[in-house]
Amino acid sequence: MSIKLFGVALLSVQLGCSSASSEDPIESSGGSTAASGASPSTAGAVASGGGAGSGGVIAAGSPSNGGMAAQPPVSGGGVAGSVAAGGMANAGSGEGGDPGGGVGGTGAAGGTSFPTEPPVRDASSKVPVSKPPSGYTVEGNFAYGPHNAQRIDVIYPNGGGPRATTSLPVVLMFHGGAWIHSYTNDYGSGKDHMSTFFNRFLAHGFIVCNAEYRVNDGTADGAVAPAAVEDALLAAKWCWSYLDYFHGDRSKLVVTGASAGGHLALMVGLTTPAAMLGPTAPNDFKIAGIVSGYGPADIEAELSGVARAWIPADLPDRDAVAKRVNPITYVREGAPPLIVVQGANDNTAPVKDSQRLVNLLTAAGSDASIHLVAGAAHGFTNGTWPDAEKAMFDWLSARGIGK
Repeated sequence: MSIKLFGVALLSVQLGCSSASSEDPIESSGGSTAASGASPSTAGAVASGGGAGSGGVIAAGSPSNGGMAAQPPVSGGGVAGSVAAGGMANAGSGEGGDPGGGVGGTGAAGGTSFPTEPPVRDASSKVPVSKPPSGYTVEGNFAYGPHNAQRIDVIYPNGGGPRATTSLPVVLMFHGGAWIHSYTNDYGSGKDHMSTFFNRFLAHGFIVCNAEYRVNDGTADGAVAPAAVEDALLAAKWCWSYLDYFHGDRSKLVVTGASAGGHLALMVGLTTPAAMLGPTAPNDFKIAGIVSGYGPADIEAELSGVARAWIPADLPDRDAVAKRVNPITYVREGAPPLIVVQGANDNTAPVKDSQRLVNLLTAAGSDASIHLVAGAAHGFTNGTWPDAEKAMFDWLSARGIGK
């Protein structure tokens, strides 16, 4: 069965002025602000209504709540265009049409095929969500899946992207919000809560892919675990597929995020599509570095804490799902280089859990470290951002990524 997405034209917006203030913290210890203008909720608060999602683990190739079926970003493009029984098939996949081949695959004729046409944009969205500063172009909302939340913006220097003559490092970014607050609904009313984060990556020479994903927001479309992780992996697959189109450097794809987004960054970097989406899902992207901004590192330890609304008590196979979306489950030798940057006083994403993850990865022979920002809790403010920023980009620069 193939599912066609929104066959509409690309939207490109060049911004001549900054609409985001560096005075805004990414996410304070008080949590996120709802679109209604209500006061910030406590970090990890249960969403009103506690909407149920799929009710359990989603099988590969089985759409649920908008689903995990692989979708064609463009008609006739090189990325998967159909869902084979039991998994995700890729156009031009391995010999004999093996759905386990890489994106675009390597067919009998040889070579890897990536899209050369513009990605598909969500027809229901009139403007991109991301609001970069002057001197940068944002294109979006691109659809990396059929659900309304499976959308991504791409930000690059004016005159760059598809028109660039040189390749730049790329960062795939995920917002925070305890897996219950969406970017577009809770943060989209005139405020881009990730701008303080992605502006720093732009300044250090990165193309930014800013992703939305499904959350358990108490609505009919709400989705419990593991939906957000599955979406994050699909966003990574989409980003990898379009690196050539946007002139991104394939050897320098970094994943990052804030709070719940930091957890998703850990999952994208440490696990594989096959582990989350099923045995036939291709391991078709390569992460050069993981930068977790105060992301919860041990989900099984947070079932009564920050993860309680995303993995509710009545979720079937709750313990198994929690283990499946736990970064610590995927500790291994040869994991991508990783740094956790968080406040020394963070009690929402406990520092001890982050330190344990780093210790386990180091013991396994992987490159992992943690930087604790003095005086910071869960998130960074004007006073603590300089320390956090220096730690992030010194670490990336030492690995030959960014400037």
